[in-house]
Amino acid sequence: MTSKTTQIAAAGLLALAMPLAQAGPASATSIERHTTLSPVFSQTEAVGRDILVAATRTTALPDDLAAVVRDAVASADAATTDARTALSQANSPDVHTRWNAEGALQDARTALDAASAELRSVTALVDGIDASTTQALRVLQDDIDLLRGAGSALTSD
Repeated sequence: MTSKTTQIAAAGLLALAMPLAQAGPASATSIERHTTLSPVFSQTEAVGRDILVAATRTTALPDDLAAVVRDAVASADAATTDARTALSQANSPDVHTRWNAEGALQDARTALDAASAELRSVTALVDGIDASTTQALRVLQDDIDLLRGAGSALTSD
């Protein structure tokens, strides 16, 4: 595990960001924070794209099931927005803002955990009813799990 990418994947993306939120200027420079957080920001963008795809797939579902899927996708969207906000705080040049980011990162991780569980449940409901919606939800699930640092071979979920 010598590459930075491998280390980030192993540690979990948001878990890696939490210590940076506490770091003072001596322990993590702005460039180091930005370099380390860039893959995490990129992952939130991937989740954002997955959310758009999953949201458009609900038209083939019965209305009641479509509503459940839309709710799960909305939860994923809200959790991802929370993560982006917390990451922005962790990347701030202001020490006080970075210090406050620790709680925001923990809250974002909790929201992502809840969204992941909701997506897993909804995907099970949709499985066998509409293959394209099921696939879109699985891709979203995988990317959210990567963002929250779970679902890889190195961590248990």
